[in-house]
Amino acid sequence: MGASGLPLWLVLVGVVTVAIAIAVGCISVANRTLRHVGKEHNPAMSPFIAVVALVYGALVGFTVVVSWQQFSSAEAIVANEASALTTMYRQTVAMQEPERTQIQRLLRTYATALENADPNKQASDGSSDNARTAITKMYRVIGNQPPNVASSHINAEFLSQLTVLASDRTQRIIDTKPRIPPLLWGGLVFGAVVLVALTGFLRLGSTFGHAMVSGAIAVLLGLLLCIIFSLDHPMSTEQKLTSAPFQHALEVFDAVDRAT
Repeated sequence: MGASGLPLWLVLVGVVTVAIAIAVGCISVANRTLRHVGKEHNPAMSPFIAVVALVYGALVGFTVVVSWQQFSSAEAIVANEASALTTMYRQTVAMQEPERTQIQRLLRTYATALENADPNKQASDGSSDNARTAITKMYRVIGNQPPNVASSHINAEFLSQLTVLASDRTQRIIDTKPRIPPLLWGGLVFGAVVLVALTGFLRLGSTFGHAMVSGAIAVLLGLLLCIIFSLDHPMSTEQKLTSAPFQHALEVFDAVDRAT
């Protein structure tokens, strides 16, 4: 799903269509503007295209690397968060009733909220308030235990894991927020349009061949921008980044229940 809720294939079709339209439009404008050109036209245009392509390629490469690092960091934090959940659920086996049942229910609530996270919610991590409330209630359940129970070894270990879980959650929310500023997005889009426009002002022997070459370049640049957007919006464009690890955590919960 895209950030707007549209299917990914529809977003890609839209990008390809717009890219080809821009390329064909630039060629049409060039043909009307420069009706007669000499043999030196293409050699004169080549340095400009080379400079723009070099600068734009460096900008795109830098942006992709930074976005990929952010995406990988968010992916690792999600895995750590799900891992902490499974460890905590196993620890509940050593707890006494009714504490064990209460904690297990809250852990399931947390995992389910993240598994069914809405990728269109940009204000937080895409989940409802259930996950945030579950963490608070787990702290309250542990804190309300009698002194001899609250200070037990298993409760101390669980509290440590709960702190790790809360920290991972906060870090995930921070890392999954878009970080590419609007000014940089403007530069990326403008650079792509300029590069396609310059290729449109070249002269080839065949107009159809010219349209094919310019269209292919425009589509390539459009897909690169889609990749950058997808990496910069890991919660919006790839829901599995959140859902898959927590689906596995729920499966582990079921396995622990069957074993006990």
